[in-house]
Order: sequence, then structure tokens, then C-alpha cells
Amino acid sequence: MKLQASINRYAAKLSTNRGRAWVASALSALLLSAPAFGHKTFLAAERHLWETGDTVEVGLTSALEFPDVEYGPALDRVSFTSVVVANTQVQNLSFAEGERALSVSFQAEESGFSVVAMSTHPRAGEISPEGAAAYFDEIEAPAAIRQAFEDLPGSPPLNRSYSKHTKVFLCIDSCETGQEAAHTPVGQALEFIGVADEERSFALHRHGQAVENQRVTIYSDTGEQTYAVTNEDGVVLVDPSIAGVVLLSAVWVTAPDEPSGVYHSDQATLTFRLEETG
Repeated sequence: MKLQASINRYAAKLSTNRGRAWVASALSALLLSAPAFGHKTFLAAERHLWETGDTVEVGLTSALEFPDVEYGPALDRVSFTSVVVANTQVQNLSFAEGERALSVSFQAEESGFSVVAMSTHPRAGEISPEGAAAYFDEIEAPAAIRQAFEDLPGSPPLNRSYSKHTKVFLCIDSCETGQEAAHTPVGQALEFIGVADEERSFALHRHGQAVENQRVTIYSDTGEQTYAVTNEDGVVLVDPSIAGVVLLSAVWVTAPDEPSGVYHSDQATLTFRLEETG
């Protein structure tokens, strides 16, 4: 993946029968699931080009608008962290909790393409019956799911859980070595990877398999927001007119066995830098 020119000039802003029938229709509808939560969770960096010897620092944050850095989770929320530099796993990581971000830092001892990835433990809770419609709007839940929940007797709360899976692409000195890491899954439940030799193409994988017909939201650091849908190979293309710091976001919703069960969402985000082309 040829990101050398894109990153080198980076300056960041940083009942049972009824239930079976429902599950079948809901899972079918969920093949095209939603791209956004109210808050965007992503990894932010002061810059994406670092030098050997630097202490590289990246912050896990959530914000209403990208690229704002607003809310930092506690360390015990994190279930998975991976830092790869030039195809080598970095072991000595430091973490620091902050109001606006949870930072992870490491010493840049090698040069090359770098990927930092973090995932959170599932967080569960109930949403009041009055708030269920707004939540379904927020995750753009398919009509089959909405209707099944609304058909439940009484006014039950909505049970939901969610996990966040984030990545950021960095470089140490340059991006000339170790670019294989850009298009290698790190093992997150839902994640974006780069497409080899295609600077503006990215694939969405779920448990290591490409996800087709999935809606993806593309945010720029100037406030622009566009949408794309993954093709049969799980790939989306970022328009050549989009430049600067870019965030990709997608959400996969897992249907419960019964409409009264838990609606689980996985959100994947990837932050990187692109130069305008053409």
C-alpha cells in the first residue's frame, strides 16, 4: 500500500417459532447494517510521521464530531492492544488515562509502516422503551429489527451491548518498509485493512472474512461526510477529492435469538492521512 506521500506531510488535527422466523429475516436485513453511533471512537495522533527515537503517543478517544478529541475511556475498558512497526510486534507499551483520551505510547526503535489497534470490552445496558426508537435510528437498524422489537408485548426496555475496534496508520521515518501490516488483519472482530498497492482502497473484515454490501461512513477533518458500500470483496474506495486526515467507520449489528434479547453492535474505525489527487 503506497502511503508514503500521503503520510510524510501529515500535520494532524487531530415465542420459539415466531422467534426463528424473526431471526431469519433480521439476519438477512443486517447484511447491510449501519455505519454510525452517536459518538465516534477512534485513535488520534498528534502526527502520523515520527522519527526513530521518538516516543510515539496515540490517544483512544470518543467525540461527537471527528476529529475532535473529547472523552477518554479507562484502561480497564480495553480488551486488546496491538502495535506493529515494520512487521515487528512492539511489546513495551505504556498507557496513561486522561479526561480526553487514553494514551498508548512506545519508543520508536525501528523504521517503517506502523499500525496501532485497540478494542474495547463489550459494554451492555438497557435503553428505556421511549428511547429505543432513537437508538435504532442511531445505528440505522433495519426495519425487521425495529418491527420485531415494537411487536413485543408490553413496553420492555431495549437490551443492547457494543464493542469498539479502532486502528490508526503511522510511519516511523518513512512508509517504505513494512507496508504488509497495512493489509494484514490484526484479529479484531471487525476491522478495516488497506488494499495492497491501492492507496485509496480499504477492505472491511469481520473475524478475518471480507464483508460485502456493508455501508461505510467516510469522515474528513474538514467536516465532510460521505458514504460508500463495500463490494463483493469487502472493499470501499475513498474519493480522490478527499484529502487530509480521514476516518472510516462501519457498524455490524448481531441479531439476538429472540426480539427480547441483546442487540450487539461492533464498530470499526480506521484513521489515516491522504493527499488530494488529480
